Amino acid sequence: MRRLYRVLFLGLLVLASGIGAHFWVLPLGTAPNPEVRPINLNLTARDRVLIFAPHPDDETLGAGGLIQRAVAQGAKIKVVFFTCGDAFRYAAQRRLRVLKTTPSTMRAFGRLRQKEALAALSVLGVPSEAVVFLGFPDRGLAALWQDYWSSARPYRSPYTGVTASPYGTGPAFATVYSGQALLASMEELIRSENPTVLVFPSPHEGHPDHWAAGAFVSFALEKLKGDRSWHGRPRVYTYLVHYSNWPRPWGADLARNLEPPPPIAREGLWLRLDLSWPERAKKLNAILKYKSQVAVMRGFLTSFARASELYWAYPAAEVLNTDAGGAGQKTLAVDPAGDSIIDRLERDADIVQLDGALDGQDLKLWLRLRGLVKKELSYRLEVVALAQTEPIRRRVELRYPEDAGQPGTAGQAEGNAVVFTIPRSVLGDAAQVFIAAETHQGKVRADRLPQVRVVLK
Repeated sequence: MRRLYRVLFLGLLVLASGIGAHFWVLPLGTAPNPEVRPINLNLTARDRVLIFAPHPDDETLGAGGLIQRAVAQGAKIKVVFFTCGDAFRYAAQRRLRVLKTTPSTMRAFGRLRQKEALAALSVLGVPSEAVVFLGFPDRGLAALWQDYWSSARPYRSPYTGVTASPYGTGPAFATVYSGQALLASMEELIRSENPTVLVFPSPHEGHPDHWAAGAFVSFALEKLKGDRSWHGRPRVYTYLVHYSNWPRPWGADLARNLEPPPPIAREGLWLRLDLSWPERAKKLNAILKYKSQVAVMRGFLTSFARASELYWAYPAAEVLNTDAGGAGQKTLAVDPAGDSIIDRLERDADIVQLDGALDGQDLKLWLRLRGLVKKELSYRLEVVALAQTEPIRRRVELRYPEDAGQPGTAGQAEGNAVVFTIPRSVLGDAAQVFIAAETHQGKVRADRLPQVRVVLK
C-alpha cells in the first residue's frame, strides 16, 4: 500500500511539474482581448523616446517593456521623474527604520528612491545620464495644477518642508514648487528632446499626482503644437497604473496578459505591447529593485509583471462649433457608473457624462449624474484655456451650489445635471480648452471625470 501511495505521489509531482513548466516556460500567454490592438514600435536609432513618470517606479510599471524594446532597437531614450516619491511616510518608516518621520527623513527617503530608480532602469538598459529627477513635490502635483500656479506663491510640501527641489541631481530646471515652473520644465524637455515617441500617464488615472502629471504634459504638448518654431509630431501613448480594483489578480503572472479595467475597456483605443519572456523577466527584476515600495505593496507592484503592457492612445480633441440657441449639444466625455466606492453608495455624486455646446458667446456644459443633483454635495467644473497669444494660463473653476466662479459664469441644477455657463470672454482667445470635473462629499472627493480636450470654433 505504501508503494502505491509513493507511486501516486510521484505521479502527481510529475503532473504538477509539467503544469508548472507549461505555465512558466512556453512562450504563450492568455488569449489577447480582440478589442486591444497590438503596437508595432519599429524604432530605429533615429527615434527619440521621452517617458514621463510621476514617481520612481511608475516608469517601470507602466512602460518597462517599452523601455527595453526602445533600448534594444537603438532609440535614444530619456526618462523624466516629476517627483522623487518623498511623501510616502509609511514606506520611509519601514525602509529607514524610524518610528517618526521628519522633513529631513523624507528628503533622505527621496534620495533613496532616486537610487532605486537608477538601479531599476539599469536593469532595463537605461544609463543614469538618460534619467532626470525634477524634484517637484510628491502628493502635490494636483495642487500645482489647480491652486499653486504662480511662482510668486509657491507650494510648500508638508512632507519635506521645502518650496523648491532640495535635490542637486539632474539638469538645473526651475523647480520652484509652482504650476508655472512645472509647465516651463515640460515645455523645455519636450522641445529639447523633440521626441518621436512620447509616453506619460493616462487621464483615467485615479491618483492625483498621476492625472495631474498627464494634464501638465498634455497642456505643454498642445501648446508646443501651436508654436510654429516647433515641428515635432510624436507618437503619443499613455499608460495606466492606478484605477479602482485594478489590476487583478495581484502578483506576478508572466503568462497572463494585462487587460484594461472592465469599466473603461471600451473607452477610446487600447493598445497592447506583447513582451518576450526575457523582457517579462527583466521587467519583474526591475520592479523588485524598488525595495522600499515592494516591502509595503509587493502584490500590487508585481501585478504589472505580465505578458504584455497596456497603453491608451492619445485621443483627438472633441470639437464644438458655435450654435446659436444651444441646440447642438454634444457628448464630450463619459464616465463609468459606480467607478469608485462612494459612487456605488451615492448615485447623486456619480458623474456619468459631460455634454457641451457653444451657445452664441457662451460655453455651456452639462455635468450629468446617475442620480438627482443634491445641494448637500459639491459639483465642481474646471476649464483651463490654452491661448497661443497669451503668456498666462487661464483657469476657471465653477462650483455648485457654492459660488459659481468668475463674474459672468453661472451654475444651476436641472434634474440629474448641473449646467455651467462660461462666457467666451472669460476664456480669452482660447481655441482649445481642457475640461475636468469632480464631485465632493464635504472635503472628500467622490468622483472625477477624466480631463478632455475641446476645440472651440
